[in-house]
Amino acid sequence: MSKLNERLTLVANLSVVAGIFFLAVEVRQAGNATELQTIESVTNGWIGLNEAIVSDPQVARALIVRLYNPTALSDVEAAQFSMFLRMFGNQVERVKKHRDLGLVPDTEYEGALRQLAQFMDTPGGRQYSETEPSFERNWADEIEPYRAQPPVFDLVLGRDTSGLQ
Repeated sequence: MSKLNERLTLVANLSVVAGIFFLAVEVRQAGNATELQTIESVTNGWIGLNEAIVSDPQVARALIVRLYNPTALSDVEAAQFSMFLRMFGNQVERVKKHRDLGLVPDTEYEGALRQLAQFMDTPGGRQYSETEPSFERNWADEIEPYRAQPPVFDLVLGRDTSGLQ
């Protein structure tokens, strides 16, 4: 009977090891799926912001003109600009939350902060941050290390922005 007990114990132990291995594989696959969903979520957020500019020349104009000449736009264009910066801030917040959970690297969040700082270093960005209390509360300290750094991208492709209207 002891031989039978030994064999049953061995089979039970092997079953436990196989179960643990299977569980490890499942956990890894779930982690990979979460990582892919996170990447997709972050990427789709950036794509949506870019599509808003690329697909509508009036929105692109409102953004660029408002950044460099904040008084040159109509009320509707100023509202478009304000909403774009809010959407951009929301996207940076999404990246921050994913970074805090360890789902995206610090470099992704730092890149988003650099882009936000670039927007805020323009005349329109400064005006927006002065009139939007939630921006100052949420982002002023976060973007401070990135202010006055070389731009992440040239918003107007090297053109002179002094005459934008």
